[in-house]
Amino acid sequence: MSIYPQAEANLIAVNFWHGGNQPRLMIMHIMQGTLAGTDSWFRNPASQVSAHFGIGKDGKVVQWVDTANQAWHAAQANSYSVGVEHEGFSGDPLTDAQMDTDIALLSWLHEVHPDIALWVNSRPYSGRGLSWHGLGGVAWGDHPNCPGAPIVHQLQEITDAAKKV
Repeated sequence: MSIYPQAEANLIAVNFWHGGNQPRLMIMHIMQGTLAGTDSWFRNPASQVSAHFGIGKDGKVVQWVDTANQAWHAAQANSYSVGVEHEGFSGDPLTDAQMDTDIALLSWLHEVHPDIALWVNSRPYSGRGLSWHGLGGVAWGDHPNCPGAPIVHQLQEITDAAKKV
């Protein structure tokens, strides 16, 4: 079982597959809303979506799915990735608190799943490291503006800082 010690473990019972995840990517997402709203949506079987983690604007981190399991966040990438949703809207940058949480989370994921490299990944199907949802195109669910350009521009800063943790 891979539960992040700094997370509020609030595991969901639906919308994921047990086992089968061999993480080599941490994929960044934007919620298009709030942590509470996303939590409610992930618990609804009709939504057919989930992510491993959610990070509030205040830096609070919630874990919905064990990283050994496949969350339903990036279609064809679900079997080799960890999905991290961020409170906010496409076009918003991460807050300082969200950045700090992402840095610590990426560092922990690298320790627990060494195939998640401490660099920004730009290869959707064969890469490793920190990535973003829009990179995968149709194969990853066709969300080109997720998480948005401001967050994509913050990825290098996150990986640089995670190397120093």
